[in-house]
Amino acid sequence: MTTRTAPSVFPLVPCCSKTGNVPPDTSLACLVTGYLPSPVDIKWNSGQVTKGVKTFPEVTMSNGLHTQSSLLIPSDSSRQGDPYQCDVTHQGTGKTVSGKFPQELCGSAMPPQVHLLVPTCEDSATESQLELVCLLLSFRPGKADVKWLVNGKERSPPTPAFSSAMGTDGSYMGQGRMTVTRQSWERGDVYSCQVTHPAVGTELSMHNASKCLACLRSSLDPTIYLTKPSYEDVIKNSGHVTCLVLGYDLAASRIAWKVDGQVSSVAKTETLKKNSNGTTSLFSSHPVSLAQWGQGTIFTCKVTTLCSGDLTQDITLSNTGISKKEPTVTVSRAYHEDISGNSVSFTLICEASGFYPEEISMSWLKNNSPKLKSSYSGPVSGNGTFSAYSILKVEQSQGEGNYTCVVHHPAMEEPKRVVEKVSLGVSNCNRHPLEVSLLPPSLEDLYIGQNATISCLPVLQEDGTYSATSILRVCVEEWQAGEEFTCTVKHQDIPSAIVKSIRKSHMVSLRAPSVYISPPHAEELALRESATITCLASGFRPRAILVTWTQQDRPVPQEAYTNIGPVREAGKEERYFIYSKFNVLASEWERGDTYACVVGHEGLPMTFVHRSVDKASGKPTAVNVSVILSDTDVTCY
Repeated sequence: MTTRTAPSVFPLVPCCSKTGNVPPDTSLACLVTGYLPSPVDIKWNSGQVTKGVKTFPEVTMSNGLHTQSSLLIPSDSSRQGDPYQCDVTHQGTGKTVSGKFPQELCGSAMPPQVHLLVPTCEDSATESQLELVCLLLSFRPGKADVKWLVNGKERSPPTPAFSSAMGTDGSYMGQGRMTVTRQSWERGDVYSCQVTHPAVGTELSMHNASKCLACLRSSLDPTIYLTKPSYEDVIKNSGHVTCLVLGYDLAASRIAWKVDGQVSSVAKTETLKKNSNGTTSLFSSHPVSLAQWGQGTIFTCKVTTLCSGDLTQDITLSNTGISKKEPTVTVSRAYHEDISGNSVSFTLICEASGFYPEEISMSWLKNNSPKLKSSYSGPVSGNGTFSAYSILKVEQSQGEGNYTCVVHHPAMEEPKRVVEKVSLGVSNCNRHPLEVSLLPPSLEDLYIGQNATISCLPVLQEDGTYSATSILRVCVEEWQAGEEFTCTVKHQDIPSAIVKSIRKSHMVSLRAPSVYISPPHAEELALRESATITCLASGFRPRAILVTWTQQDRPVPQEAYTNIGPVREAGKEERYFIYSKFNVLASEWERGDTYACVVGHEGLPMTFVHRSVDKASGKPTAVNVSVILSDTDVTCY
């Protein structure tokens, strides 16, 4: 009886070069040996591969067993990466034995390292067509499939075919390219490079890119400053809630408003402004009526951005839930006389005291007509309430008349009016009860002069009576430390001395302001008329702050610039914000003058911070300023 022996199958491949590369004449051999009886049937890939196959005659070995071989020379088009196996069927034993060839002949298969190369993020780029490159590195075998998708959909028409080449180490590199429009890139479309490779089977490798993903500045959330108007502006029907947005890429951003949850279209939004420090800003303002202020209306500024989506910030104009107390209003006067005793000018002091909240508006009328040029101090807090002063100086040339101090406050439905009838001439010797007002040091004295003065103003209430002013020069350090100062007034016509005290309030913790300066907008400069430089100081407390300007290192008079604020920012934490505008001639800006915003606040390490800008500077500069002390007779021990 004949012994039946199944064959052994050995897949044979050519030897690799010393560098690990596949030889150019790659062939595959299938050796079938050790079987009995004859014959065997040799097929490649179960008979699916027939081209390039050569099967050699069977040979009987010395031990009586048989051996046979088959050779396959793959075509060039299918040489890279196609899997092969030889399948041997032995009729004598009824068995089929298969031998599989390695998919990568020299070295194991490696998936590609994929890098998606994107356009530049620089604002200066002007190309209308941009190119993305999907770069594949260090992969074997050399066949890969690359597809492009835009916002999740396959690109149509198709992009150029993927191309690859083998490196000296036997691995491959390749690339796929796609051209897109700048408009598509700027609006934030998402581009995807989808890669498949035999080393990972049917698994997809997806790599995404967009302006928001590729450009760090575009991905940063902008900062929103929402500021309510002053109570005085609301009273004058010129109040606006302002929304200032600062960020690095706001070209595609939009601002929308809601009032108590309802969409409003009455706001005015200015054109995008590019700042010299690389940021951009959007500014929008929404009008506010007195009724809206009193009802606690909620204003919402909604900023729609390319990369951060919708950002919103709310502000409530008045806290209707808190208690209110109306002010007590008094008007005092002080006459200034010549050597003959004739009144040549006088000062009216309108004091509003004992009120809360701090919002208040104080103005003057002369014979029921506006009298606007007055100075204002306050509100100053103390003992849980606030006080404020409005001082009006009147020269003899302005004439006699009825002067009215008009005070608006949220606790009152109608304004309070206190009328003073004033005549200039020989003073009256009749004495009347005195009123005493204490005025705290100005920030200019505290921060610049270092020569703090407290004014004690005892004045009489009727026409023609005398007045006196006492100015106390105090040590700045004592005032800052909260020392209490007392003014005592005695007069022969009053039964007892009048005593009033004042001190600096230390009710809140300190927080230094962040200061930003912006050059004029290009559109404004194009008109060749004026140039507006702006300065923003935000996030500080307490609210007392000094903002001044210099031009070519020389102080600028106060009437040359406008300060808006300080006002409280939105949010639970007590922080304040002030905005200053300095208008200059366009010719002065063009000739390269340097302009500086100087901010003084007790929360700053050196009291002052100085930011400057000019036409030639790439970005504003910021330095801390040590103020040179003015001469003073006050010595502190």
